[in-house]
Amino acid sequence: MAKDIHRGSEVSRLVHALEHAPDGLSIVGVSGPGGVGKSFLLAHVLETVEPHKHGWLVLTADAANPDTRGDFLGVVEGQLFRRSLPPPADRARDYFPHLREVAALHRTLVDRAVAELTKQGAPEPVRRAALALLRNARVLNKTVPKSRIALDATHIAAADVEKVLDEAWEAVRGLRGLQDSTALWGPVRDLLGITRRDRVKRDLYAFTAAELRTDLSAALSGWERRDLARLTQAPIPGLHRLLLVIDDYEAVGALLGDFLVGALVPELAAAPFQTVLLILGRDDIETTHPGWAQHCRRYLGEQIRLHPFDVAAAHDLFAAAGIPEARWAALYEATQGYPFLIGLAVEEAGDYGGDSVVFLTRFHDRVTRWMTDREREWFVRICFLDRVDEDSLKILFPDENVTRIQDWFEREPSIRDPAAPYFRVRPMVREKMRRYLEVRAPGRHRELTDLAARAARRPG
Repeated sequence: MAKDIHRGSEVSRLVHALEHAPDGLSIVGVSGPGGVGKSFLLAHVLETVEPHKHGWLVLTADAANPDTRGDFLGVVEGQLFRRSLPPPADRARDYFPHLREVAALHRTLVDRAVAELTKQGAPEPVRRAALALLRNARVLNKTVPKSRIALDATHIAAADVEKVLDEAWEAVRGLRGLQDSTALWGPVRDLLGITRRDRVKRDLYAFTAAELRTDLSAALSGWERRDLARLTQAPIPGLHRLLLVIDDYEAVGALLGDFLVGALVPELAAAPFQTVLLILGRDDIETTHPGWAQHCRRYLGEQIRLHPFDVAAAHDLFAAAGIPEARWAALYEATQGYPFLIGLAVEEAGDYGGDSVVFLTRFHDRVTRWMTDREREWFVRICFLDRVDEDSLKILFPDENVTRIQDWFEREPSIRDPAAPYFRVRPMVREKMRRYLEVRAPGRHRELTDLAARAARRPG
């Protein structure tokens, strides 16, 4: 598959979007359901184009680490704008010192806020929810209403989520440490750094985006006139434009959407270097946030929608892998043309075979790669159900969790069978996941099999 990905048109369109990007900012989208090959397409194009040879600094982020999905600066500082960049950058040099300063101010703010809540005697669930709100960062931006807050609340009992989040919101907004410092005359506040701390408290998105523009301008085009007094580093030799890639956008869009649309896009559009913002996700960009269409439409460039392989393309791949023709129809039915599943099917037919512990472990790890520990536990249990609905889920989960789990499953097309007339796990995925658990934990496999049998016997 690596040599012939049967995506000639999509490859050409993405290559063209990079090689003929307009001056300033363009936003390119690659969308399609999970497992359709978005990341593979990107990797193939980057290998073909070799962006660094054409002056591109390539920076990427994805949702591989579940622990950072609710941490705004964990993604921005920890993934997108790392401390060490590959050659021709100097690996020993940090090209984002101003972003680092914002992150340090934010960490201090969070530590003090948690200490203040502890001193007030706030209950532990409220403290943990408050910490999640602060790391999520939206509570630190005046323009983001409470209704738009989205964060991981899996540590809170389902019945208490709304109450605890309300209490945490009010507790955070009332903290003395989050109030603006207004007692000093403006120039003195600037000199002491108080204004910068206040911007972290009330304008974190805009502050972060402005500091990133300063750092990126220094790295790619030399310093802008407005930043000459803050000169701290030399440009990266041979690089003069930016390719910013956000993969698995559906997992981080709730965290980054307002920041991108309202803060980073305007700064990149006004910066003195060329930028392509490349977003890979299950949904078309304009459907993920109203601001993409309202405020960013002028920058929207190529939008590529990927679909599963048709029968002919899949058969070509099976033939190239040496799979007997008699198995092609069954394999296509099992994989439904999704490149991710086709790749696993080809691997199954290879050296290890579909029932080897090596293959089953690889299968489990790849299918659950983007899931949190809680989601992985849900998924393993769901694989034992013939049909996935709120009635059957009640056999395997507490009633208060059922709606949340059903909502999660419906949003996971990489594991959900899109061709079935009811909700169920893709047959190939379900079979291999159950076999994996049977090998790894036979007793648990028997327990879940017995529980699922009750769901299958339910009336209707």
